[in-house]
Amino acid sequence: MGREIDGKLRVANDSWGDFRFSVATGKIAGLTQREVYGDNPDINGTLEDVWQTGGTLVNPTSAQTLRIVSTSAEDDSTGNAVREVRVEYLDADFETNFVDVQLDGTSKVQVATDFLRLQQAYATNVGSLGDAEGAITLEYGASNVVVGTITAGSNETRRTHFTVPDGYTAYIVGANVSSSKGGDIYFQLEYRDAATPNAPFIVGNEISIYENGIYFDLPTYYVVPEKYDIRIRAYSGQSSNIAVSVTYHMILRNNRIYANN
Repeated sequence: MGREIDGKLRVANDSWGDFRFSVATGKIAGLTQREVYGDNPDINGTLEDVWQTGGTLVNPTSAQTLRIVSTSAEDDSTGNAVREVRVEYLDADFETNFVDVQLDGTSKVQVATDFLRLQQAYATNVGSLGDAEGAITLEYGASNVVVGTITAGSNETRRTHFTVPDGYTAYIVGANVSSSKGGDIYFQLEYRDAATPNAPFIVGNEISIYENGIYFDLPTYYVVPEKYDIRIRAYSGQSSNIAVSVTYHMILRNNRIYANN
C-alpha cells in the first residue's frame, strides 16, 4: 500500500521491498512512473527551452486546433519513412487524450480541435527508412505556432515540457543532465499554474555543469500540483552552440483513486 509521509511517497507491506520498482510494475494502485526527456543541440548565450524545436515554447491560452505536417513527402501513410504518429495531448479540461494520426507528407493533417497542451508524440508505424525523413511538426493557430518537432532521423518529440493532468499530482524524484564537450551550462526547472491566466513561470530548481553528465536523486520529492506546466531551460555562458539533454523522472499520483492517508 502506498502512503505519503512527511511529504514523501512511501510504501508499506510490499513484498518486493523497493518502492520505485513497485510503482514501475503497477503494484501500487494510483501511482505510475513517467520519464520526460528532451534535448537541444544549440544552446547559446540566451536562456531557452530544452527541446528539439529550439527557442521558447508558446502554449495556447484556450483550446485550439492542432495539426501535424512534415517537410518530406516520404513521411506519409504509404511512404518509406514515418507513416503514423501517436499524439498525447491535454484538452481544455486538462484531461489526457491519445490520437493516432496518419501523415500526409507535406500536407497538414488535423489532430484535434480541443488541444491545449502537448505531452508527447511518437511514430507508431514506419516504412523501410525506419524513421522520419523530414522534420515533422505539430502546430496550432493562424501563425502555425510549433509545439513539438520530430526531427529527421528520429521517431519522437524530445521535449522537457510536461503539464500535470487534471486530478493528478506529480512528484519529481530525480533527473540527469548533460552537456557536450566544452559546454558550460546552467539548467533551471520552472513551473507555473497553467489554469490561471498570465501566471508566470517560477524557478523551482537549478544546477550548473561543465562538459559533463550527472544523475541525481532529489533529497525530497519535488511536488507539482495538477494543471501546472513544467519546463527545463538552459543557458551557456560561452555562447558556443552547446548540445544539452535532460531527463527528469516523476511519479504521478491519481488523486481520484489514491488515498492520501
